[in-house]
Amino acid sequence: MPYYIQSKLGIKETTKLCVQYFWCGFKDAFAWPSSLITIYGSETIRNRTRNCFILNGLIFLGSIFFFNHITIPTLHFFFGKTFFISLNQRNNSGDVIHSPFLTNILDTIIALTYQLFWVYPIFLLSFVLNAVWYQEIADRAYQLQFGQPVNSHFTYNRMLRLMADEIYRAILFMNYLVFATIIHIIPFIGPIISFISFCWIYAYYSFEYKWINKGWKLEKRIEYFEERWAYFAGFGFTFTVITFFVDQFLSAGVFALFFPLYIIMANNALPMPRQNERTRFSSFIPYRLPVFWKKRIKTLMNREYLLSLDFYQFVLKLIYNL
Repeated sequence: MPYYIQSKLGIKETTKLCVQYFWCGFKDAFAWPSSLITIYGSETIRNRTRNCFILNGLIFLGSIFFFNHITIPTLHFFFGKTFFISLNQRNNSGDVIHSPFLTNILDTIIALTYQLFWVYPIFLLSFVLNAVWYQEIADRAYQLQFGQPVNSHFTYNRMLRLMADEIYRAILFMNYLVFATIIHIIPFIGPIISFISFCWIYAYYSFEYKWINKGWKLEKRIEYFEERWAYFAGFGFTFTVITFFVDQFLSAGVFALFFPLYIIMANNALPMPRQNERTRFSSFIPYRLPVFWKKRIKTLMNREYLLSLDFYQFVLKLIYNL
């Protein structure tokens, strides 16, 4: 029986292949009709998505819009005018003078008060509730598509390993987010790298629920992601566009509002390539791109070290090393 040896592609052909993968991811992130059908067809998903819309869309984003476009202009009109009259800020004609400097100070005080007593509490509340709702949406969507998630019997050793995985994962992604944020300040190239980094992190967040429900360990999830870096850059592109160019609170609110759709779309997607094509890639373009700097993270912390120590001893050592 004859077999065929795949020839290695040149730089141009490999680049074209990566662009095709990017485009596949980009298109999969627009599978909104199927996501809406999934939402409509499941009471659990429908209720949790509605909760996300009310909390993140109406309450969180709605309050920010109300504050910026109604509260502040109203305060400028009434309170600001009274404030400047009390300071006897008038010109020779007797008209009230509005000092831009004092107006900015008032705006800053009001904005800080608003953020401290409303935005941050709502943000923290939504963070907790969203985490619960996202998990329920992901679990139910997975059940509809693939059946029951992979369940393993809990043992003491498995609990320790899961604990180590979560600590390892938290540090890995914290490191990545800090990098993506700091790199933005570098002129010209910094914002581009930061944008691409957020494309990847949003795509990973969307797909991770599915991979965990499949029973994939962290190493397999990262390997699978890094071998399909072009596809996932395309999948996270649109999500990054609608969140990257606004301030942090608007970005967080928009992310939380649309994330349920991306969880469902990721659950239905088939990332490219669907088989190992390492031998076809040009030597000048990496088949597996170390997006999350896994080897560097492993030098800071390895799982066996975590499992060999008492948890509290590990925390103390970690704090001491920081």
